Amino acid sequence: MTDKPRVLFVEDNVGKRYVIARQLRAAGFDIDEATTGQEGLGLLSPKHDVAIIDVKLPDMFGWDLCKRIKSNPDTSFVKVLELSATLATAEDRARGLELGADCYLVHPVELVELVAALRALIRLRNAERDRLRAQELLLATLGHDLRNPLNVIATGLSALADSSNLSDRERETVKRLDRTATRMHRMIEQVMVVAQTLGGDIVPVSRTHIDLGELLSQVVHDTRTSTKHNIEVSVTLADKVLGDADKLNRLIDNLIVNAIRHGDGAVSVSLGRDNDRAVLVVRNGGAAIPPELIDKLFDPYTRSSRSAGAGLGLYIVKQVARAHGGTVAVTSNAEGTAFTVSLPIA
Repeated sequence: MTDKPRVLFVEDNVGKRYVIARQLRAAGFDIDEATTGQEGLGLLSPKHDVAIIDVKLPDMFGWDLCKRIKSNPDTSFVKVLELSATLATAEDRARGLELGADCYLVHPVELVELVAALRALIRLRNAERDRLRAQELLLATLGHDLRNPLNVIATGLSALADSSNLSDRERETVKRLDRTATRMHRMIEQVMVVAQTLGGDIVPVSRTHIDLGELLSQVVHDTRTSTKHNIEVSVTLADKVLGDADKLNRLIDNLIVNAIRHGDGAVSVSLGRDNDRAVLVVRNGGAAIPPELIDKLFDPYTRSSRSAGAGLGLYIVKQVARAHGGTVAVTSNAEGTAFTVSLPIA
């Protein structure tokens, strides 16, 4: 972030844009200029504090541009101020705000009012940054402080499991405690990923050539040891992907665990190739997910009544896929639900 507040100004009227941009620069703002919505999207970055958008652009309406800004995880926190000289009624202003704008002003607007509105939005943006930093620090500290005692517990359980003096009942208790410790370790790792991404950052990954089919087989084998659920696997991918084995392991594990928890019957997992992409599909049976919940599935802390977790699994799947240049999508109907992850082939 620069010392000056950074603002994107999207306006197709060259004269109007020149005058306003010049005034705002004199008022202490760092201004990037664009003529169309597409050009604005190309310039917009997480470093921008506010986007000023003319409502009537050559290629789209300002509220359509606003929707695209807000729906992109990288820019969703950028504040949007819409300006219009023609759509100036109370209904127009209400529509702009209902569709996601943070502020709506009508031309001709006095410079003092525009500057005051920008500074108010920037104060909100800075307050959000401070809150996210506090959350990141709390989660990172919590994860770090829980790791050490959990490692001690896991080491102690491993030593107990090797003892020849345990009864069958005691040995089963040690196994149950070990499974619980493993689940706690997974939860801590999930929290650490959330701490890394709350501010819009991408999960850091170390990249090596990975046999995704082999990784999938390992995850399925480990899952089968802790559940009686039937998991069907089909692998036709022969190519490798370039990525982080630990994080891709977590992605696959989260999808399979999610399918087991929320579905009925067998879980099917397929891994194949589509052009230059590796495609992983995890399916389960059961009732369809309501359409109004589909868009929320990948939000953090989203969970159903059947879930015993913290609601971070699918959020982390999306963040790990994003960090690898991939995507994740979901389809759901009366026959069941399918999550599809697409990753670039190495």
